[in-house]
Amino acid sequence: MSRTPTTFPLPNLRHGAVAAALLVSVAWAEPAVPTIAHCAECVAALKARGEPLAQRVKRGDATAEAPLLPIVKASFAFIGTVYKQGVRSPQAEELLRNAEKAQVDLPPDELLKLQDACQLEGEQLLKDANYFERTFVNQMVRSRMDRLRRKR
Repeated sequence: MSRTPTTFPLPNLRHGAVAAALLVSVAWAEPAVPTIAHCAECVAALKARGEPLAQRVKRGDATAEAPLLPIVKASFAFIGTVYKQGVRSPQAEELLRNAEKAQVDLPPDELLKLQDACQLEGEQLLKDANYFERTFVNQMVRSRMDRLRRKR
């Protein structure tokens, strides 16, 4: 029994190389970085969501810590993103105040949708972050939770 070699036609390398390069660049593309304004909007929305839970923690209600933790983590993921973009305290505080003012008149169902979307996006930002960024966020979250517990 003789074997006949199997051959596969090679694609035109010019077009194949370009297509392969495009596929690789898309597959390895960095996730989109949210804008500074969007980050401020999400921090404000998550702050509004977490504030009632934070008040309970301050009063000594340990059961409020577990639901507050993911909100605080998502919020700090946005804060870290803005920090990496060069925004520092005075500007960040102004952006947050403006975002909070803009959300005052949002209908409750729209605010809830925004909070849900921002929390999911913040969780994804944290998943996409490198080791050092996650460590920074986790340290900030621990510090925030410790400050809340001390207010008891």
